[in-house]
Amino acid sequence: MKKSTKAGLVLAALAGTTTMMFFGASAASAAPGDGGALRPLISAGTITSTQAKAVHDQLKADCEAAKSASRTTALRTMVTEGEITQAQADAVAATERGGMRALVEAGTITKAQAEAIKAEFEEYASDKVDGRAASLAKLVSNGTISASQSDAIASALPAPGSKPKHEDSAKKQGQGMKGSRGPVAPSAAPAA
Repeated sequence: MKKSTKAGLVLAALAGTTTMMFFGASAASAAPGDGGALRPLISAGTITSTQAKAVHDQLKADCEAAKSASRTTALRTMVTEGEITQAQADAVAATERGGMRALVEAGTITKAQAEAIKAEFEEYASDKVDGRAASLAKLVSNGTISASQSDAIASALPAPGSKPKHEDSAKKQGQGMKGSRGPVAPSAAPAA
């Protein structure tokens, strides 16, 4: 793939698509079920559970839009560079997760093309843009949350790509994957 073509398309996609956002664990960690990363804000009365759900829904919708835009841009690049045809790109775009195997079996694309498409998707996914601020700004502009709530939410969300940390998920001494194992045994070293 030509670097100049790719760079131009990436810049055009980023400039033309304000929803080019990937959040890693951020959207999932804001989930309203147990409160996720927003649980302390709900407990403190900073936001309501309804607002937490609205944040979750907005982050998830924007993440899905960004993923779709990224895949579209990657396929457009491959068509422009002659690696696949427009018909093949349309077939790939129409497939669900794992659908490329069916396209290979049907002869729509070759195995080499499927591997190249997967690599292209991974490459474009690595060019992530943290768009949480834009998602939160939408919620502020439509009156769902205030600017101060947006700041508190942004601080509470984990860094993009990181896994959320919950206080209750930390392992305690004497506990393993199977739960409590009784008291921790004293050292077996002989007394001096």
